[in-house]
Amino acid sequence: MVSEFYQVTLHIVDASKYTFGLSDKSKILQFYYRSTSRELRRLDSVSRSPIYASFTETLDGSSTIRAFKSEELFLASFTENVTLYQRTSYSEIIASLWLSLRLQLLAAFVVSFVAVMAVIGSHGHLPINLGTPGLVGLALSYAAPIVSLLGSFLTSFTETEKEMVSVERVLQYMDIPQEELHGCQSIDPDWPLQGHIEFQNVTLRYMPSLPAALRNLTFTIPGGTQVGIVGRTGAGKSSVLNAIFRLNPICEGCIVVDGINIDDVSVRDLRSHFAIVPQTPFLFEGSLRDNLDPFRVIDDLKIWKTLKKCHIEEEVKEGGGLDMHVKESGTSFSAGQRQLLCLARAFLKSSKVLCLDECTACVDTQTASKLQNVIASECRGMTVITIAHRISTVLNMDNILILDKGTLVEQGNPQVLLQDELSRFSSFAKASTM
Repeated sequence: MVSEFYQVTLHIVDASKYTFGLSDKSKILQFYYRSTSRELRRLDSVSRSPIYASFTETLDGSSTIRAFKSEELFLASFTENVTLYQRTSYSEIIASLWLSLRLQLLAAFVVSFVAVMAVIGSHGHLPINLGTPGLVGLALSYAAPIVSLLGSFLTSFTETEKEMVSVERVLQYMDIPQEELHGCQSIDPDWPLQGHIEFQNVTLRYMPSLPAALRNLTFTIPGGTQVGIVGRTGAGKSSVLNAIFRLNPICEGCIVVDGINIDDVSVRDLRSHFAIVPQTPFLFEGSLRDNLDPFRVIDDLKIWKTLKKCHIEEEVKEGGGLDMHVKESGTSFSAGQRQLLCLARAFLKSSKVLCLDECTACVDTQTASKLQNVIASECRGMTVITIAHRISTVLNMDNILILDKGTLVEQGNPQVLLQDELSRFSSFAKASTM
């Protein structure tokens, strides 16, 4: 009897497929739903990213936003991002309901077809006959899940394809061009020995469609001198450091350090032989010792001496010493203390070239004075390149470079330029004291 039921059920399923085109209908549903849901999931992922970015930026800059009373502007921007995300999310839900409704209708058609065939077959009008009412009920109970199982398979297959959008986004990041880590010229472990830096007709452009950040820039920094780079916003000050550290490839010209073209040196060797103190101090989560000496090649005595030189020794001792735990982004310290720790980390590298990227811009006057005193006393014999935010930080340096729209418009000793009322540096100094 069971074998007879299976044969009858197979006949019913085959007949239903033939009559209603079940497979063809599922293919049509699959075609429309898969193509649409995949694009909706991609839009969902893309529209979700601005929400996270806006939330993080607002959280980090909340004090600045309140100072400029721009709460409504950022709230409107965040609301717009959320609204866009809700549109894509709503469309994705509607598409899922669209598929569910049609699969349920298809299941209802199959069950109705089996029931009608059973009634007609019982009168002898068709060669198919289910026999008893029990077999009819059993056939109906087994016919109903057929489309349901088909819908589950289709939904699972489509959801898997939709989730592959995340993999697609990861692959897009993986396809970003990577830096060339290897160089064609080996360097001495103690390079640079003098810190003599030459810019020879350097042109740097961040994107082909954007104007050049540095335009045919040529200057020389003798080894062991302290040089300040001054200019208005967008003049190309930070682009000089980007070119030195090869954060962005230069379009034309070359940069020579102690007679070696830095393009011939591997990026890893180049950056490991230069020291930098960024404008925004950065400390990663972990012990303070790992922040100051990640490779653990420096003894504790030298670390403590460097901390004392940077006027941060007492704060470290009160916090628990070198093994104290630093929270994420260095929130265990104030902004000024983080900047002093970054300066200590730069000193521990014992590099002949030290770059300071507006390191006094985010600290108070007292901490800025400490930084200037440390740099003046401890950086003798080093080549120091300072991106100046405050004119007072570069008044005692050996040389000043004035940039404007990526070109060198003025250079010389700051005290000499200060006495020349027609010089640009003199006008900057007067404007800073107003």
